[in-house]
Amino acid sequence: MNTSSLVGIHLGTSSVQVGVYDLDGNVLESGSAPINEQTTATWERALREATPPLPDRGICSVAGTSGTALLVDEYGEPVFPPQMYFESVPEDSDPCRQLALEDPPFGWNIVTSPNAPLSKIIHLRNTYPDRFQDVEWIVSPATWLLYRLCYSGSSRWRDLETDWSNAMKFGTDVTAAVPTWFEEIFETTALSRSLFPTIQPPGSYIGVAQSKLAERTGFDGIKLFQGLTDGSAAVLASGCLEPGDFSVTFSAASVIKYVSSSIEPHDALYYHRHPIEGYLPGAAFDSGNVLRWFFDRVLDCSTERGLELARSVDDEYDVFLPGNRSPFFDPAIGSSILGIDPDTSLATDEVHGRIARGLTTSIVLSEWTYISLIEEHFDATIDRIRVMNDGAPNVDGGYDWWNERRASIWNRPVVEMEPRITLGPIIPPALITSKYTDSTEATERLLRRRATVRPDTDDRGDYVREKETYLDRWRQIASLSSPPDR
Repeated sequence: MNTSSLVGIHLGTSSVQVGVYDLDGNVLESGSAPINEQTTATWERALREATPPLPDRGICSVAGTSGTALLVDEYGEPVFPPQMYFESVPEDSDPCRQLALEDPPFGWNIVTSPNAPLSKIIHLRNTYPDRFQDVEWIVSPATWLLYRLCYSGSSRWRDLETDWSNAMKFGTDVTAAVPTWFEEIFETTALSRSLFPTIQPPGSYIGVAQSKLAERTGFDGIKLFQGLTDGSAAVLASGCLEPGDFSVTFSAASVIKYVSSSIEPHDALYYHRHPIEGYLPGAAFDSGNVLRWFFDRVLDCSTERGLELARSVDDEYDVFLPGNRSPFFDPAIGSSILGIDPDTSLATDEVHGRIARGLTTSIVLSEWTYISLIEEHFDATIDRIRVMNDGAPNVDGGYDWWNERRASIWNRPVVEMEPRITLGPIIPPALITSKYTDSTEATERLLRRRATVRPDTDDRGDYVREKETYLDRWRQIASLSSPPDR
């Protein structure tokens, strides 16, 4: 196989995906395998099942979930189960309440939130002090997998590095020329600096895959480079390079990213450094997980069937998503459905369709709130939005219909990108190793657009009033959901 092959891995929440591409973006091989439980053994098994035939040589990198922490011993073996990004420490034992600073650095509120890695790391140390003594490194899933492919099982992990994308939610100062760890972490928590890898730019060289896992999966001999969070990988896979570019990636969550040349703080936004140049203000909120839970547990149907039901009706119930993430950051706020009238004349499929349609509209309206916020906050005009639906359903037109609604509700063109999440983390090392002259050439050759969907002038007017009242209603629900003493 071509020795210039690009090999990308996406270690996600529900699956592992592996893609092999040539320098023109043609898919040479690909594979995927489900993740049924969040353990490193399951991740490795899924990687073995997902990996197709690989080239003898090539370059490889990994995209992984943002905000998930692995606490491992000196050989990279887990001391504790993976601390997933969607988990929170018990509210009554939240250690980061003790980390309030009079003059906190920029981004400290994200680092010290209940579902951030730091809260869970301190909670484990305080709850299991003896086991914590065995922790040698604290890393992200992407960093862990890269070194798992690099080091043999009998080799101690030394001099670890990580990329600034995966380091961000662990506690990095993104305002520095090269992001560094917050000094406040070590001053306020008594955690040892030696637990955290050195921060490097995405795409920095690590070494050659030569571990037993690499041999079992066919990665042996392939060069490994620092990776990205899946959100930052999606930004590159969507072709967002220049200030003003805007993308929405829909998967387990809706991930909102805007490319800016400077930092303009806002409580509802957190900032990554762009993998290539600039900054990525954005947010993420639970959407795909909520949608699929409703389809599976409430409507007792597949995602494909749920979207088919949504398309089959002309009316919908008002659905509001949970508020545990931006903009409310309140785990007490659950999903809400308003406007249900026990109309006995409606067939079951009609009722289910209205719920399903309401869910899809709710997700699009929630995404819209960030479009509106970013335009106002940066005094910018977003004239088009790149959308990538990771793992699109097989139902004919399932996401085509949804993107048509997005274009009408957002009142601007939607550029639907082919979901190439495994290509995202490969772009920085491909540039570093001079596979392309610049990022523009790389994205033009590697990425693919599916379609550009323009607003339906007959449809978009129906949502003007709804857009104006949506966030107000959600705030009222948030107020009702909060305990009286809050």
